[in-house]
Amino acid sequence: MNYRLTILLLILIALSGCATRPISNTIAIPAPMERILDTHYLKPGPGTGEVTVKRDSGFGGSACSSRIFVDGHPVADIRVSEKVVLYLPEGEHILSAWPNGICGGGMTEIKAVIKAGTPSSYRVGYGSNGDFAINPTAF
Repeated sequence: MNYRLTILLLILIALSGCATRPISNTIAIPAPMERILDTHYLKPGPGTGEVTVKRDSGFGGSACSSRIFVDGHPVADIRVSEKVVLYLPEGEHILSAWPNGICGGGMTEIKAVIKAGTPSSYRVGYGSNGDFAINPTAF
């Protein structure tokens, strides 16, 4: 029995290091409203830019959602292959992501320069060495 448990644990450890894969904005599904923590940024307005933040697809970190922050304020919890579309005022903002639950990684942040009327996209995922990050994406 211990032998099987050891093998299972080794397989789980090996899979946990798998990198996630970016997905397109059209394939990512909107996060359900029950995981939207703040609706302030959900509607477009004058002087705002559309910002899509999405979770990669793949096994890495799939057991946990990722909490998305704008300028230190929590806005949504997104799961694998989900997105949240935000409308942020023009200017500089800090986008952050934090893995909820038992998943590895700590808070990751990036500066986003938002231009009114200009869409931008960011992906949240795990690299091949298990690092958790939020990055701009062309996908």
